[in-house]
Amino acid sequence: MSRGIAALTRAVLFTPIFTLSRPAKVVLEIRRNSPMEMVQKAVGEMLDERAGRGRSDAAPSAGDLARTAEGFFDLREMAKKSLGRNWVTRTPQERDEFVRLFTGMLSRVWLRTLKTGKRITYTGETVSAARATVRTTVALERQGQVRVEYHLVPSGNNRWRVHDVLVDRRSLVEGYREYFDRALASSSYQDLIWKLRLKEVEMSPAAASV
Repeated sequence: MSRGIAALTRAVLFTPIFTLSRPAKVVLEIRRNSPMEMVQKAVGEMLDERAGRGRSDAAPSAGDLARTAEGFFDLREMAKKSLGRNWVTRTPQERDEFVRLFTGMLSRVWLRTLKTGKRITYTGETVSAARATVRTTVALERQGQVRVEYHLVPSGNNRWRVHDVLVDRRSLVEGYREYFDRALASSSYQDLIWKLRLKEVEMSPAAASV
């Protein structure tokens, strides 16, 4: 009897220790924010910036626009695609400046699109491992509506980045590429950059208040 009790005691005391001492296989499911949640957050931040100034038509600063855009758009990739074949011949410094100017230009267009409407409705999303589309409509102040689609790709840290926006099925990236191709067909790259710099100054809050 004593041997049986001793064996049972060893089984109870030592088997759990042995079992727990083996490496445990733990599977963690890391949830990536949904594309629609990301779009809603970015649009909300932009509209909150306007509301925070006390006037619905007040313009956010260039810094506010850039900060929101940098967390929302894949700006370098969008700038590269917009410049097309002309990107290849640019130096690293020229590319960095172009991305900066492109960021301001794209941010102003996006804000202007949001400001045209009185209501934004999120109508759905399509998500796969490699891409996602978020569909919205912007109800105009007077009548009608504009369809705005955000096309996203996965980014690091379980995030998504917008790599194109379609306004009534018209791609912003393709529109910019056509514009830059036409501009560079009749003038130099330096002329284009000078015009973009001038536009940036014209659209700054300081210039607007003069």
